[in-house]
Amino acid sequence: MTAMTSAEMRGFADRPVRLRRHRLFAPAMRMRLAFFVGYYALNVLFAADKFVAALTFPAFLICCYNVARIAGRYATVEDMLWLLMYVFFVIAPCQTLRFGHFENEGPVTGLFFTNTEISTAFIIIIIFLLSATVTSILIRRLVTAAEPVRYRLKVNVLPVLLVLSVFGFAVFVVAQGGIGNVLADRYSKELSDDGAVGTAGISALGLQMVACLLIAVYAKCMPRRRSAVVVMSTSIALALLFVAQNPYNTARFVFLIAWLPIVLVFISGKLGIKTFYLGVVIGLVVLMPMLNLTSRSGASLAEAIEAVDVSSVLTIPGLDVLDMLVYEVRYLELSDFFWGGKTLGLMLFFVPRSLWPGKETVLAGDMGGALADLGTAATPNLSGFVAGDFYADLGMAGAAIGAVLVSFLLTFFGSKRAVLVHGLDLRAFIFMASAPILVRGSLGSVVSLTFVEMVALAVLTRILCRRVVTDRDGSRKGRGKSH
Repeated sequence: MTAMTSAEMRGFADRPVRLRRHRLFAPAMRMRLAFFVGYYALNVLFAADKFVAALTFPAFLICCYNVARIAGRYATVEDMLWLLMYVFFVIAPCQTLRFGHFENEGPVTGLFFTNTEISTAFIIIIIFLLSATVTSILIRRLVTAAEPVRYRLKVNVLPVLLVLSVFGFAVFVVAQGGIGNVLADRYSKELSDDGAVGTAGISALGLQMVACLLIAVYAKCMPRRRSAVVVMSTSIALALLFVAQNPYNTARFVFLIAWLPIVLVFISGKLGIKTFYLGVVIGLVVLMPMLNLTSRSGASLAEAIEAVDVSSVLTIPGLDVLDMLVYEVRYLELSDFFWGGKTLGLMLFFVPRSLWPGKETVLAGDMGGALADLGTAATPNLSGFVAGDFYADLGMAGAAIGAVLVSFLLTFFGSKRAVLVHGLDLRAFIFMASAPILVRGSLGSVVSLTFVEMVALAVLTRILCRRVVTDRDGSRKGRGKSH
Protein backbone atom coordinates (compact mmCIF):
# COMPACT_ATOMS: atom_id res chain seq x y z
CA MET A 1 0.00 0.00 0.00
CA THR A 2 1.53 3.31 -1.11
CA ALA A 3 1.50 6.37 1.06
CA MET A 4 -0.75 9.28 0.17
CA THR A 5 0.80 12.45 -1.16
CA SER A 6 0.05 15.68 0.70
CA ALA A 7 -2.29 16.76 -2.13
CA GLU A 8 -4.17 13.45 -1.95
CA MET A 9 -4.45 13.77 1.81
CA ARG A 10 -5.88 17.28 1.49
CA GLY A 11 -8.35 16.07 -1.13
CA PHE A 12 -9.38 13.12 1.06
CA ALA A 13 -9.80 15.39 4.07
CA ASP A 14 -11.88 17.87 2.07
CA ARG A 15 -14.45 15.28 0.95
CA PRO A 16 -16.63 15.46 4.08
CA VAL A 17 -16.46 19.26 3.93
CA ARG A 18 -17.60 19.25 0.32
CA LEU A 19 -20.41 16.82 1.14
CA ARG A 20 -21.59 18.99 4.03
CA ARG A 21 -21.33 22.07 1.87
CA HIS A 22 -23.40 20.38 -0.84
CA ARG A 23 -26.11 19.52 1.69
CA LEU A 24 -25.95 23.03 3.13
CA PHE A 25 -26.50 24.72 -0.21
CA ALA A 26 -29.01 22.18 -1.58
CA PRO A 27 -32.04 24.37 -0.67
CA ALA A 28 -30.53 27.29 -2.61
CA MET A 29 -29.89 25.03 -5.61
CA ARG A 30 -33.49 23.80 -5.48
CA MET A 31 -34.71 27.39 -5.32
CA ARG A 32 -32.70 28.33 -8.39
CA LEU A 33 -33.92 25.36 -10.40
CA ALA A 34 -37.51 25.75 -9.20
CA PHE A 35 -37.57 29.34 -10.46
CA PHE A 36 -36.02 28.47 -13.82
CA VAL A 37 -38.21 25.40 -14.43
CA GLY A 38 -41.43 26.91 -13.09
CA TYR A 39 -41.22 30.21 -14.95
CA TYR A 40 -40.22 28.46 -18.18
CA ALA A 41 -43.09 26.00 -17.89
CA LEU A 42 -45.51 28.87 -17.35
CA ASN A 43 -44.26 30.74 -20.41
CA VAL A 44 -44.25 27.64 -22.61
CA LEU A 45 -47.82 26.94 -21.54
CA PHE A 46 -48.94 30.35 -22.77
CA ALA A 47 -46.59 30.53 -25.78
CA ALA A 48 -48.56 30.94 -29.00
CA ASP A 49 -45.81 29.44 -31.18
CA LYS A 50 -44.73 26.00 -29.95
CA PHE A 51 -41.90 26.00 -32.52
CA VAL A 52 -40.28 28.77 -30.50
CA ALA A 53 -40.78 26.77 -27.30
CA ALA A 54 -38.87 23.90 -28.90
CA LEU A 55 -36.06 26.20 -30.05
CA THR A 56 -35.57 27.63 -26.57
CA PHE A 57 -35.36 24.23 -24.86
CA PRO A 58 -31.59 23.60 -25.41
CA ALA A 59 -30.71 27.05 -24.04
CA PHE A 60 -33.05 26.38 -21.12
CA LEU A 61 -31.22 23.14 -20.28
CA ILE A 62 -27.81 24.86 -20.46
CA CYS A 63 -28.99 27.63 -18.12
CA CYS A 64 -30.42 25.10 -15.65
CA TYR A 65 -27.19 23.10 -15.65
CA ASN A 66 -25.12 26.18 -14.90
CA VAL A 67 -27.28 27.52 -12.07
CA ALA A 68 -27.28 24.03 -10.53
CA ARG A 69 -23.45 24.28 -10.37
CA ILE A 70 -23.53 27.49 -8.30
CA ALA A 71 -22.66 26.68 -4.69
CA GLY A 72 -23.99 29.32 -2.37
CA ARG A 73 -27.09 30.61 -0.66
CA TYR A 74 -26.44 34.18 -1.81
CA ALA A 75 -26.66 35.64 -5.30
CA THR A 76 -23.39 35.82 -7.25
CA VAL A 77 -22.14 37.19 -10.55
CA GLU A 78 -22.84 33.78 -12.07
CA ASP A 79 -26.44 34.00 -10.88
CA MET A 80 -26.82 37.35 -12.62
CA LEU A 81 -25.16 36.21 -15.86
CA TRP A 82 -27.16 33.01 -16.25
CA LEU A 83 -30.40 34.69 -15.27
CA LEU A 84 -29.80 37.25 -18.01
CA MET A 85 -29.14 34.49 -20.55
CA TYR A 86 -32.31 32.77 -19.39
CA VAL A 87 -34.46 35.91 -19.61
CA PHE A 88 -33.06 37.19 -22.93
CA PHE A 89 -32.82 33.92 -24.86
CA VAL A 90 -35.36 31.59 -23.23
CA ILE A 91 -38.18 33.63 -21.71
CA ALA A 92 -38.27 36.64 -24.05
CA PRO A 93 -38.71 34.63 -27.27
CA CYS A 94 -41.47 32.53 -25.66
CA GLN A 95 -43.28 35.76 -24.82
CA THR A 96 -42.72 37.81 -27.96
CA LEU A 97 -41.89 35.63 -30.98
CA ARG A 98 -44.97 34.39 -32.81
CA PHE A 99 -44.86 32.81 -36.25
CA GLY A 100 -41.97 34.91 -37.55
CA HIS A 101 -42.93 38.21 -35.89
CA PHE A 102 -41.64 39.87 -32.71
CA GLU A 103 -44.71 41.32 -31.01
CA ASN A 104 -43.12 43.55 -28.39
CA GLU A 105 -43.07 47.06 -29.89
CA GLY A 106 -39.32 46.65 -30.35
CA PRO A 107 -36.99 47.81 -33.14
CA VAL A 108 -37.96 44.99 -35.56
CA THR A 109 -41.70 45.03 -34.94
CA GLY A 110 -43.51 44.60 -38.23
CA LEU A 111 -40.73 42.62 -39.91
CA PHE A 112 -41.25 38.97 -40.83
CA PHE A 113 -38.43 36.47 -40.30
CA THR A 114 -38.14 33.01 -41.78
CA ASN A 115 -37.70 29.87 -39.68
CA THR A 116 -34.18 29.57 -41.09
CA GLU A 117 -33.19 33.03 -39.84
CA ILE A 118 -34.71 32.40 -36.43
CA SER A 119 -33.12 28.96 -36.12
CA THR A 120 -29.71 30.34 -37.11
CA ALA A 121 -29.91 32.92 -34.33
CA PHE A 122 -30.76 30.20 -31.82
CA ILE A 123 -27.85 28.06 -33.04
CA ILE A 124 -25.51 31.02 -32.42
CA ILE A 125 -26.83 31.29 -28.87
CA ILE A 126 -26.56 27.55 -28.17
CA ILE A 127 -23.00 27.37 -29.51
CA PHE A 128 -22.01 30.39 -27.45
CA LEU A 129 -23.59 29.16 -24.21
CA LEU A 130 -22.34 25.60 -24.62
CA SER A 131 -18.78 26.69 -25.42
CA ALA A 132 -18.77 29.07 -22.45
CA THR A 133 -20.03 26.30 -20.15
CA VAL A 134 -17.41 23.77 -21.24
CA THR A 135 -14.64 26.37 -20.90
CA SER A 136 -15.77 27.29 -17.41
CA ILE A 137 -15.77 23.64 -16.33
CA LEU A 138 -12.28 23.05 -17.71
CA ILE A 139 -10.82 26.19 -16.13
CA ARG A 140 -12.25 25.31 -12.72
CA ARG A 141 -10.83 21.79 -12.93
CA LEU A 142 -7.43 22.59 -14.41
CA VAL A 143 -6.56 25.85 -12.63
CA THR A 144 -6.17 25.80 -8.87
CA ALA A 145 -7.95 28.66 -7.17
CA ALA A 146 -5.52 31.06 -5.54
CA GLU A 147 -6.07 32.49 -2.08
CA PRO A 148 -7.97 35.80 -2.30
CA VAL A 149 -5.87 38.94 -2.09
CA ARG A 150 -7.13 40.79 0.96
CA TYR A 151 -7.02 44.52 1.64
CA ARG A 152 -8.24 46.85 4.36
CA LEU A 153 -8.75 50.59 4.05
CA LYS A 154 -6.28 52.80 5.89
CA VAL A 155 -7.71 54.74 8.81
CA ASN A 156 -7.03 58.20 7.37
CA VAL A 157 -8.37 57.72 3.82
CA LEU A 158 -11.90 59.08 4.31
CA PRO A 159 -11.00 62.73 3.52
CA VAL A 160 -9.14 61.60 0.40
CA LEU A 161 -12.11 59.54 -0.79
CA LEU A 162 -14.48 62.43 -0.16
CA VAL A 163 -12.27 64.79 -2.16
CA LEU A 164 -12.15 62.28 -5.02
CA SER A 165 -15.92 61.96 -4.92
CA VAL A 166 -16.44 65.72 -5.05
CA PHE A 167 -13.79 66.09 -7.77
CA GLY A 168 -15.41 63.38 -9.90
CA PHE A 169 -18.81 65.01 -9.46
CA ALA A 170 -17.48 68.46 -10.42
CA VAL A 171 -15.74 67.22 -13.57
CA PHE A 172 -18.85 65.21 -14.53
CA VAL A 173 -21.04 68.32 -14.18
CA VAL A 174 -18.67 70.40 -16.34
CA ALA A 175 -18.45 67.64 -18.97
CA GLN A 176 -22.25 67.43 -19.05
CA GLY A 177 -22.56 71.15 -19.73
CA GLY A 178 -23.70 72.33 -16.31
CA ILE A 179 -25.91 71.27 -13.45
CA GLY A 180 -29.07 72.10 -15.41
CA ASN A 181 -28.15 69.61 -18.10
CA VAL A 182 -27.21 67.02 -15.48
CA LEU A 183 -30.65 67.25 -13.86
CA ALA A 184 -32.57 67.28 -17.16
CA ASP A 185 -34.35 64.13 -18.35
CA ARG A 186 -32.62 62.20 -21.13
CA TYR A 187 -34.82 63.53 -23.94
CA SER A 188 -34.08 67.12 -22.86
CA LYS A 189 -30.32 66.80 -22.42
CA GLU A 190 -28.00 68.63 -24.77
CA LEU A 191 -25.40 66.07 -25.83
CA SER A 192 -21.89 67.08 -26.85
CA ASP A 193 -20.39 65.80 -30.09
CA ASP A 194 -16.89 66.15 -28.67
CA GLY A 195 -15.55 62.64 -27.95
CA ALA A 196 -12.94 63.98 -25.52
CA VAL A 197 -15.63 65.66 -23.44
CA GLY A 198 -17.67 62.47 -23.38
CA THR A 199 -14.65 60.45 -22.30
CA ALA A 200 -13.90 62.94 -19.53
CA GLY A 201 -17.49 62.71 -18.31
CA ILE A 202 -17.47 58.90 -18.21
CA SER A 203 -14.07 58.83 -16.48
CA ALA A 204 -15.20 61.34 -13.86
CA LEU A 205 -18.44 59.44 -13.24
CA GLY A 206 -16.57 56.17 -12.85
CA LEU A 207 -14.19 57.78 -10.35
CA GLN A 208 -17.09 59.23 -8.38
CA MET A 209 -18.87 55.85 -8.28
CA VAL A 210 -15.79 54.00 -7.02
CA ALA A 211 -14.98 56.69 -4.44
CA CYS A 212 -18.55 56.45 -3.12
CA LEU A 213 -18.29 52.67 -3.08
CA LEU A 214 -15.13 52.79 -0.94
CA ILE A 215 -16.71 55.40 1.33
CA ALA A 216 -19.61 52.99 1.82
CA VAL A 217 -17.09 50.28 2.74
CA TYR A 218 -15.48 52.65 5.22
CA ALA A 219 -18.86 53.50 6.76
CA LYS A 220 -19.81 49.84 6.93
CA CYS A 221 -16.60 48.21 8.13
CA MET A 222 -14.36 50.65 10.00
CA PRO A 223 -14.47 50.88 13.82
CA ARG A 224 -15.26 54.62 13.71
CA ARG A 225 -18.14 54.20 11.30
CA ARG A 226 -20.68 55.81 13.66
CA SER A 227 -18.74 59.02 14.24
CA ALA A 228 -20.23 62.33 13.08
CA VAL A 229 -17.43 62.82 10.54
CA VAL A 230 -18.03 59.44 8.91
CA VAL A 231 -21.81 59.93 8.80
CA MET A 232 -21.49 63.42 7.34
CA SER A 233 -18.87 62.42 4.75
CA THR A 234 -20.91 59.42 3.65
CA SER A 235 -24.07 61.53 3.40
CA ILE A 236 -22.33 64.17 1.27
CA ALA A 237 -20.82 61.60 -1.09
CA LEU A 238 -24.07 59.69 -1.57
CA ALA A 239 -26.07 62.91 -1.99
CA LEU A 240 -23.76 64.09 -4.79
CA LEU A 241 -23.99 60.69 -6.45
CA PHE A 242 -27.78 60.89 -6.27
CA VAL A 243 -27.70 64.30 -7.93
CA ALA A 244 -25.59 62.86 -10.74
CA GLN A 245 -27.46 59.55 -11.01
CA ASN A 246 -31.13 59.56 -10.04
CA PRO A 247 -34.33 58.08 -11.53
CA TYR A 248 -35.18 61.32 -13.35
CA ASN A 249 -31.96 61.95 -15.27
CA THR A 250 -30.18 58.63 -15.72
CA ALA A 251 -30.49 55.63 -18.00
CA ARG A 252 -31.95 52.76 -15.97
CA PHE A 253 -28.94 50.50 -16.50
CA VAL A 254 -26.48 53.22 -15.42
CA PHE A 255 -28.62 53.89 -12.35
CA LEU A 256 -28.24 50.20 -11.50
CA ILE A 257 -24.47 50.39 -11.97
CA ALA A 258 -24.29 53.39 -9.63
CA TRP A 259 -26.36 52.08 -6.73
CA LEU A 260 -26.45 48.27 -6.67
CA PRO A 261 -22.77 47.90 -5.57
CA ILE A 262 -23.38 50.32 -2.69
CA VAL A 263 -26.46 48.38 -1.59
CA LEU A 264 -24.43 45.16 -1.75
CA VAL A 265 -21.76 46.71 0.48
CA PHE A 266 -24.27 47.67 3.17
CA ILE A 267 -25.75 44.14 3.19
CA SER A 268 -22.24 42.61 3.09
CA GLY A 269 -23.01 41.02 -0.29
CA LYS A 270 -25.54 38.71 1.33
CA LEU A 271 -28.37 38.94 -1.19
CA GLY A 272 -30.47 35.81 -0.72
CA ILE A 273 -31.60 33.83 -3.75
CA LYS A 274 -35.31 34.35 -3.03
CA THR A 275 -34.79 38.09 -2.62
CA PHE A 276 -32.65 38.19 -5.75
CA TYR A 277 -35.21 36.48 -7.99
CA LEU A 278 -38.08 38.48 -6.52
CA GLY A 279 -36.10 41.68 -7.03
CA VAL A 280 -35.30 40.80 -10.64
CA VAL A 281 -38.96 40.07 -11.44
CA ILE A 282 -40.10 43.32 -9.79
CA GLY A 283 -37.29 45.16 -11.56
CA LEU A 284 -38.23 43.83 -15.00
CA VAL A 285 -41.98 44.20 -14.63
CA VAL A 286 -42.25 47.34 -12.48
CA LEU A 287 -39.05 49.32 -11.89
CA MET A 288 -37.44 49.22 -15.34
CA PRO A 289 -40.61 50.43 -17.15
CA MET A 290 -41.01 53.16 -14.52
CA LEU A 291 -37.40 54.31 -14.85
CA ASN A 292 -37.79 54.27 -18.61
CA LEU A 293 -40.59 56.85 -18.29
CA THR A 294 -39.09 59.02 -15.53
CA SER A 295 -35.59 59.22 -16.98
CA ARG A 296 -36.46 59.64 -20.66
CA SER A 297 -39.38 62.05 -20.64
CA GLY A 298 -39.41 63.38 -17.10
CA ALA A 299 -42.68 61.68 -16.16
CA SER A 300 -43.69 61.99 -12.53
CA LEU A 301 -43.54 59.04 -10.18
CA ALA A 302 -47.36 58.91 -10.10
CA GLU A 303 -47.55 58.86 -13.90
CA ALA A 304 -44.93 56.11 -14.07
CA ILE A 305 -46.75 53.99 -11.49
CA GLU A 306 -50.03 54.44 -13.34
CA ALA A 307 -48.45 53.23 -16.59
CA VAL A 308 -47.09 50.00 -15.06
CA ASP A 309 -48.87 46.80 -16.06
CA VAL A 310 -48.27 44.17 -13.38
CA SER A 311 -49.78 41.48 -15.62
CA SER A 312 -46.78 41.90 -17.94
CA VAL A 313 -44.99 39.14 -16.02
CA LEU A 314 -45.81 37.06 -19.13
CA THR A 315 -44.98 39.89 -21.56
CA ILE A 316 -41.95 41.62 -20.04
CA PRO A 317 -41.29 44.87 -21.94
CA GLY A 318 -37.95 45.96 -23.36
CA LEU A 319 -36.39 42.54 -24.02
CA ASP A 320 -35.18 42.91 -27.61
CA VAL A 321 -31.76 41.23 -27.53
CA LEU A 322 -32.77 38.15 -29.51
CA ASP A 323 -34.74 40.37 -31.89
CA MET A 324 -31.56 42.14 -32.94
CA LEU A 325 -29.62 38.88 -33.28
CA VAL A 326 -32.26 37.48 -35.64
CA TYR A 327 -32.15 40.72 -37.62
CA GLU A 328 -28.34 40.48 -37.69
CA VAL A 329 -28.58 37.09 -39.41
CA ARG A 330 -30.58 38.76 -42.18
CA TYR A 331 -28.39 41.87 -42.19
CA LEU A 332 -25.22 39.82 -42.74
CA GLU A 333 -26.63 37.57 -45.48
CA LEU A 334 -25.29 39.83 -48.23
CA SER A 335 -21.96 40.70 -46.58
CA ASP A 336 -18.70 38.84 -46.01
CA PHE A 337 -17.14 38.08 -42.63
CA PHE A 338 -15.31 40.94 -40.94
CA TRP A 339 -12.40 38.59 -40.12
CA GLY A 340 -11.82 39.81 -36.58
CA GLY A 341 -12.44 43.49 -37.22
CA LYS A 342 -15.51 43.73 -34.99
CA THR A 343 -13.82 41.82 -32.16
CA LEU A 344 -10.68 43.94 -32.40
CA GLY A 345 -12.82 47.06 -32.26
CA LEU A 346 -14.44 45.72 -29.08
CA MET A 347 -11.11 44.95 -27.44
CA LEU A 348 -9.69 48.38 -28.34
CA PHE A 349 -12.88 50.32 -27.59
CA PHE A 350 -10.84 52.95 -25.72
CA VAL A 351 -8.90 54.00 -28.85
CA PRO A 352 -10.68 57.06 -30.32
CA ARG A 353 -11.69 56.96 -33.97
CA SER A 354 -9.74 60.17 -34.55
CA LEU A 355 -6.54 58.18 -33.93
CA TRP A 356 -7.78 55.08 -35.76
CA PRO A 357 -9.93 56.17 -38.74
CA GLY A 358 -10.17 52.60 -40.03
CA LYS A 359 -11.60 51.21 -36.78
CA GLU A 360 -14.65 49.02 -37.41
CA THR A 361 -17.97 50.57 -36.48
CA VAL A 362 -20.19 49.02 -33.82
CA LEU A 363 -22.36 46.42 -35.53
CA ALA A 364 -25.46 47.23 -33.45
CA GLY A 365 -25.07 50.86 -34.49
CA ASP A 366 -24.89 49.88 -38.15
CA MET A 367 -28.06 47.82 -37.84
CA GLY A 368 -29.71 50.50 -35.74
CA GLY A 369 -29.09 53.04 -38.46
CA ALA A 370 -30.68 50.74 -41.04
CA LEU A 371 -33.72 50.13 -38.83
CA ALA A 372 -34.06 53.83 -38.07
CA ASP A 373 -34.09 54.51 -41.83
CA LEU A 374 -36.85 51.90 -42.17
CA GLY A 375 -38.81 53.70 -39.49
CA THR A 376 -39.12 50.69 -37.17
CA ALA A 377 -36.57 51.99 -34.63
CA ALA A 378 -36.71 55.40 -32.99
CA THR A 379 -32.95 55.48 -32.40
CA PRO A 380 -29.87 53.76 -33.82
CA ASN A 381 -28.66 53.09 -30.26
CA LEU A 382 -29.91 49.50 -30.00
CA SER A 383 -28.95 46.32 -28.18
CA GLY A 384 -26.46 43.81 -29.53
CA PHE A 385 -25.34 40.64 -27.77
CA VAL A 386 -21.58 40.11 -28.00
CA ALA A 387 -22.01 36.68 -29.61
CA GLY A 388 -23.37 38.54 -32.63
CA ASP A 389 -20.08 40.42 -33.02
CA PHE A 390 -18.14 37.16 -32.91
CA TYR A 391 -20.55 35.65 -35.44
CA ALA A 392 -20.07 38.63 -37.76
CA ASP A 393 -16.31 38.01 -37.72
CA LEU A 394 -16.08 34.25 -38.27
CA GLY A 395 -19.58 32.79 -38.37
CA MET A 396 -20.42 29.93 -36.01
CA ALA A 397 -16.71 29.29 -35.37
CA GLY A 398 -16.40 32.90 -34.25
CA ALA A 399 -19.25 32.45 -31.77
CA ALA A 400 -17.50 29.41 -30.26
CA ILE A 401 -14.07 31.07 -30.10
CA GLY A 402 -15.52 34.24 -28.60
CA ALA A 403 -17.37 32.24 -25.95
CA VAL A 404 -14.14 30.47 -24.96
CA LEU A 405 -12.35 33.81 -24.63
CA VAL A 406 -15.11 35.48 -22.62
CA SER A 407 -15.64 32.47 -20.34
CA PHE A 408 -11.90 32.13 -19.72
CA LEU A 409 -11.57 35.77 -18.68
CA LEU A 410 -14.62 35.71 -16.42
CA THR A 411 -13.75 32.39 -14.77
CA PHE A 412 -10.02 32.95 -14.39
CA PHE A 413 -10.09 36.53 -13.13
CA GLY A 414 -13.45 36.24 -11.39
CA SER A 415 -13.56 33.12 -9.28
CA LYS A 416 -9.86 32.20 -9.44
CA ARG A 417 -8.26 35.54 -8.59
CA ALA A 418 -10.57 37.25 -6.07
CA VAL A 419 -9.60 40.62 -4.55
CA LEU A 420 -11.35 41.44 -1.27
CA VAL A 421 -11.59 44.75 0.59
CA HIS A 422 -12.65 44.14 4.19
CA GLY A 423 -13.83 40.74 3.01
CA LEU A 424 -16.03 42.24 0.27
CA ASP A 425 -15.53 41.40 -3.41
CA LEU A 426 -16.08 44.91 -4.76
CA ARG A 427 -14.98 43.90 -8.24
CA ALA A 428 -17.75 41.30 -8.30
CA PHE A 429 -20.28 43.86 -7.01
CA ILE A 430 -19.43 46.24 -9.86
CA PHE A 431 -19.57 43.52 -12.49
CA MET A 432 -22.84 42.15 -11.13
CA ALA A 433 -24.41 45.60 -11.46
CA SER A 434 -22.92 46.10 -14.92
CA ALA A 435 -23.85 42.67 -16.29
CA PRO A 436 -27.36 43.61 -17.52
CA ILE A 437 -26.15 46.37 -19.82
CA LEU A 438 -22.98 44.48 -20.83
CA VAL A 439 -25.00 41.42 -21.88
CA ARG A 440 -27.67 43.52 -23.56
CA GLY A 441 -24.98 45.51 -25.35
CA SER A 442 -23.78 46.54 -27.61
CA LEU A 443 -20.59 45.88 -25.68
CA GLY A 444 -18.43 48.30 -27.63
CA SER A 445 -20.79 51.15 -26.76
CA VAL A 446 -21.40 50.44 -23.08
CA VAL A 447 -18.25 48.85 -21.65
CA SER A 448 -16.32 52.09 -21.05
CA LEU A 449 -17.95 53.00 -17.71
CA THR A 450 -17.37 49.53 -16.24
CA PHE A 451 -13.79 49.57 -17.51
CA VAL A 452 -13.13 52.93 -15.83
CA GLU A 453 -14.63 51.65 -12.58
CA MET A 454 -12.46 48.54 -12.61
CA VAL A 455 -9.30 50.56 -13.26
CA ALA A 456 -10.18 53.14 -10.60
CA LEU A 457 -10.93 50.38 -8.08
CA ALA A 458 -7.64 48.62 -8.79
CA VAL A 459 -5.62 51.85 -8.43
CA LEU A 460 -7.39 53.16 -5.31
CA THR A 461 -7.28 49.76 -3.62
CA ARG A 462 -3.52 49.62 -3.95
CA ILE A 463 -2.96 53.24 -2.91
CA LEU A 464 -5.49 53.69 -0.12
CA CYS A 465 -5.50 50.18 1.37
CA ARG A 466 -3.07 47.95 3.23
CA ARG A 467 -2.53 44.38 2.15
CA VAL A 468 -3.58 41.81 4.73
CA VAL A 469 -1.30 38.79 4.95
CA THR A 470 -2.94 35.67 6.34
CA ASP A 471 -0.95 32.89 8.02
CA ARG A 472 -1.76 29.28 7.36
CA ASP A 473 -3.64 29.09 10.65
CA GLY A 474 -5.92 31.89 9.47
CA SER A 475 -4.49 34.64 11.68
CA ARG A 476 -3.75 38.01 10.13
CA LYS A 477 -0.52 39.91 10.18
CA GLY A 478 0.97 42.97 8.56
CA ARG A 479 -2.18 45.08 8.93
CA GLY A 480 -0.45 48.05 10.48
CA LYS A 481 -2.97 50.80 11.25
CA SER A 482 -5.52 49.56 8.77
CA HIS A 483 -7.83 47.96 11.30
